Amino acid sequence: MTSTRKRGWSLGGRATTHDTVIDISSPTLRKTLSTLPALQVSTDTGPLTQKASSQVNSMLAQYPHTSSCRSLHMELCIASPSVKLIRDELQISKSIPVFGENDRVGGQVVLDPSCHHSGRLSVTIEGTFQFTSSGTEAVGDPSYTGKETKDRYAFFTSAKVFPITPISPVSPMAESPRPTSAIRVRSLSTRMRRWPSFSSVESAQGRGREARFFPFQFDLPISQQPGQELPKTFSASTLVGTGTRGRAFVESTSISYKITALWEPTDSHENRAQLEMPLLLPPDNDLPRDDCAAPPDFWLEMPLISSISVPFQSAITLPSPANFSRSATVPYYVVFTTAPNSLQLAKDIAINATISVTLVRHVSANIASRAYLPPSPPMSPSSEAEDSDSSSSYRMKPSRRRPFFGRVVSTPKSSHPSQILEEATSPINGGGEVRFGIHQNALHAQPLRSPNPPLSETRNLKCQVSEGFPKRPRRRKDQVQSATEPSKTGLPDGLFKGELKLDKDMLPSVNWAGISVKYYLDVSVLYRGHETRSRISLGIL
Repeated sequence: MTSTRKRGWSLGGRATTHDTVIDISSPTLRKTLSTLPALQVSTDTGPLTQKASSQVNSMLAQYPHTSSCRSLHMELCIASPSVKLIRDELQISKSIPVFGENDRVGGQVVLDPSCHHSGRLSVTIEGTFQFTSSGTEAVGDPSYTGKETKDRYAFFTSAKVFPITPISPVSPMAESPRPTSAIRVRSLSTRMRRWPSFSSVESAQGRGREARFFPFQFDLPISQQPGQELPKTFSASTLVGTGTRGRAFVESTSISYKITALWEPTDSHENRAQLEMPLLLPPDNDLPRDDCAAPPDFWLEMPLISSISVPFQSAITLPSPANFSRSATVPYYVVFTTAPNSLQLAKDIAINATISVTLVRHVSANIASRAYLPPSPPMSPSSEAEDSDSSSSYRMKPSRRRPFFGRVVSTPKSSHPSQILEEATSPINGGGEVRFGIHQNALHAQPLRSPNPPLSETRNLKCQVSEGFPKRPRRRKDQVQSATEPSKTGLPDGLFKGELKLDKDMLPSVNWAGISVKYYLDVSVLYRGHETRSRISLGIL
């Protein structure tokens, strides 16, 4: 008789907590074992996982298109009403989600079964404005008032944080599986009977760890003030020439949105994982059009003002409203009349006056309030020093660093409950509350570093200068018949007709929570030291 001393199994199929001596050579025992049902382990999602899966399916079913990107640890899926196909550097087609102003941005993050330990999953949506100008001010050129800048400003930030607890796989030797268990033990009768080995138990536990789904959804901010509109996606890089010496510089501007999923395990020996997916918010007039194809319905005349008394009056006339597409042309009329009426003075002004029309752009960014992102793990003093030198305001440093000899510096863990930011909406977007929750293994929420310094740049984009007023308005027939004096006709003494051709790479007008891009027309009429001028606001779509 051969006896083996190991953690035994009772005849009823229950795992015992004491050691038992089993006589394998006994014929009676073998006959008894042949009549017992075998144990088979099958994986089941369970009611909780099925509920989360149904929420994900209903969210993804709202929109017909789904874009995804994946890594070894997780997968990010975003549902959208439409997509745009682009090719990367390797000529591989990728779909980018496209959303409208009133759409909701939602999707899911799928964690791989290998991420079964505790940690934190954060999903962040962010809208940024980046302005890069490497120009150098030219000597004697007053049109450029900026300086060398390369700044990135976040005008919208919202985040969701999911605290992750480790998965505890259910043993197939449990007494009775609970209804919500992910592993169900079923008994099947077969002729072949064998003892369960430790390798089979471990494989069953591995099958018990399944991918976990974490749905998320964000609302795009809505303006609370008239005249404000969420900026649309834009990107352009242009070569700009300015100055008397013909100096040129490159100017890059972009307005972008993205979704970032970040997995941060509590164990410092595990690797973090991060996925990013860009979002597109195209403007309503994405297709190029020519606003000059049809004449405007209304024209608005605005007077030019002088600080001193001058012997003439002048004005500029523009279409109303003064909103133009980047591929359009801005038509305008500049007129003048003498006061009091003088035919000789009118002829002299029409010949010697100088008309100047300049398109001016003013860019400003001032994000004064601090935004909050998902809480970052505490770092060692050395890693904090490295983090302070980083130029990015939103880059998260890992909680461990590897010295030259490969030793890992572990981060001390907190022994008391702390607060985490479960859902945060940046106060700079005009709304939203910050809600906090308590989690045992959470880390302290930390604010971002100081925002970039305020940006202010003004530059002349286009300029037209004309000598004199080449045209004189003609009177209509009804005016000629009814008017006996020229002063009663209301017609100006001189007229100049011009137009400014816009550029498709121009940055559109922006007015949103600390980010401002404005365009103006500076118009002036100069005659023998007497000048009238005015600045009119334009909207570039």
